[in-house]
Amino acid sequence: MLRDATNGIVLVPLRADDATTMRDLLVTNWRFLEPWMPQRDESWFDVEARRADLEYEAAEHDAGAGYHFAVALHNRIVGRIDLSNVVRRVWQNATLGYWIAEADGGRGYATAAVRLITNFAFGTAGLHRLQAAVMPRNAASLRVLEKAGFRREGLAARYLRINGAWEDHVLMAITLEEWTERGR
Repeated sequence: MLRDATNGIVLVPLRADDATTMRDLLVTNWRFLEPWMPQRDESWFDVEARRADLEYEAAEHDAGAGYHFAVALHNRIVGRIDLSNVVRRVWQNATLGYWIAEADGGRGYATAAVRLITNFAFGTAGLHRLQAAVMPRNAASLRVLEKAGFRREGLAARYLRINGAWEDHVLMAITLEEWTERGR
């Protein structure tokens, strides 16, 4: 468990037992999240589908191939944050992704979660670099990453297929050296 003493945010590794809670949170927030997510059919919202994904992600976590956390506040899950596509050897890199429920947005929880997972990535996980890709019109997410110390690396044209369309993304990154210089 990773804790932010300032605002009470806690990152807890996701488990298969979280399937119903995560599915319910996704269903409640889908219209809010949909512009930023891949297209999903109805089967993706099935509790057993969520459980299977969480079991796979727990195995990734145990193997150091991915790290998947619930973002919690006062024992209530308000979002999730992930380090995916972990590559070891000479790169020591991961892709950062996150979201916070609409009702809990704008309170600094995403920024706190990004800072916590960045500290985890460069400490416990032994990574050297994190990167995130954000659609240029997602100003809130870009601001979260900037506040957490990430820098813009450039624009990737038609980078990811989001909500049925190939979308450009701003690439943001931070390295261990940059994180250490900031005294995090």
